[in-house]
Amino acid sequence: MIKTTTLSAEYFHRISQALKDAGAFRPTLVIDKAHFDENLKHLMDVIQQGFDYRIVAKSLPSIPLLEYIMKRSGSNRLMSFHLPFLFHVVKHLPYADILLGKPMPVTAAQQFYNWHSTLGSSSLSSSSFKPAEQLHWLVDSLERLQQYQDLAKNLGCVINVNLEINVGLNRGGLINDDEFRQSIILLNNNSHLKLTGLMGYEAHVSKLPKLIGGRKKSFTAAMNIYQQCINTITEVIGSEATAKLIFNAGGSSTYPLYAKTKGDNKSQSDFITEIATASALVKPTDFDVATLEHHKPACFIATPVLKLVTNPEIPMLTGLSSVLRTMGLLPKQACFIYGGNWLASPCFPADSQRSSIFGNSSNQEMYELNDNHTIKVDDYFYFRPSQSEAVLLQFGKIAVYDNGKIIDWWSIFHPETTTVDEEDNYINTNKNKNTKEIE
Repeated sequence: MIKTTTLSAEYFHRISQALKDAGAFRPTLVIDKAHFDENLKHLMDVIQQGFDYRIVAKSLPSIPLLEYIMKRSGSNRLMSFHLPFLFHVVKHLPYADILLGKPMPVTAAQQFYNWHSTLGSSSLSSSSFKPAEQLHWLVDSLERLQQYQDLAKNLGCVINVNLEINVGLNRGGLINDDEFRQSIILLNNNSHLKLTGLMGYEAHVSKLPKLIGGRKKSFTAAMNIYQQCINTITEVIGSEATAKLIFNAGGSSTYPLYAKTKGDNKSQSDFITEIATASALVKPTDFDVATLEHHKPACFIATPVLKLVTNPEIPMLTGLSSVLRTMGLLPKQACFIYGGNWLASPCFPADSQRSSIFGNSSNQEMYELNDNHTIKVDDYFYFRPSQSEAVLLQFGKIAVYDNGKIIDWWSIFHPETTTVDEEDNYINTNKNKNTKEIE
């Protein structure tokens, strides 16, 4: 666990000054570019052993941020988890190769193809994105695979399929049984579906206690399951065709476990072709795990302190409040901040904590302060998000902090903007216009 003491008061004072110089006056999401770049270097040290890198777009939902990572890493591979965001990425990053990160209802896939067929019309911008070459749908069962086959037949196109396999997380996906083999047989030489690979997500590996096997044993088990699935594929379609497939794995808390064989050091993850991750680059608190001890927090919420309170009292209970304060059950110092109730933990001022007196508030949340704090009204109070995908979407733009200055403002995905509203309106009113209904 990263301790807040590793991030000094002076560090936050420098960011605060940069925000004031930039005119930030409301809750602001800040990314420390130096920390971000350092985390990206750690990731690339693993990727450059011989893996491809797939950037998880949901974890960093910002086109400028994704463009920055793509340029620095040399990767055009993205992973998408939400249909409106898939639209957004296809329009703004039409050169991306996109793998869906979760299985979508077949109606969602149909909506995508309906929408994509309209690109170039007066209401939507054109796109050079080619789904038959750049888009891989994740499928987790033989039943869903058959549904996608029916869709492809109705559309008269080829749909790329990446099969989700269960490597121990037990969140769904195929296992190496008869259903899996039948799925491979269905995909083999199919005129409407094309097998492009497998995805095996193993987020459990970094979290299992030693009592039930721990990290080493669970990672070995996950890789063994994955290899067995590949062996089945090879039996059905042959080694030459298997060698062309994508074998996706990894995650922010597990990517450091992957390696390629060097010399006599045989690696159990040699067969993996690409690793997917993104949250590790900003390191929210959910990723304060042993495998990421070398990463630095790079994402913060900064919000103005609106009010300082000495000897805060419970409403209508002034006398009891004094007694509780004497017993150490109420603080002597507290503050009210601009906003609050985020999926985040306070990290500056040190030893701050959400007040139990007033509870949660998204308007003016109260935080208890250390008795010797030095924070003033209009100073900034800081949080570390617990995750990135939901929290980043709550702020209008990302303030990019570097070397004492806010050097840029990066926009986030906005599904409610005019562009996406047009896409949603198209789906709602024209879903049958250009394609047949699925039988």
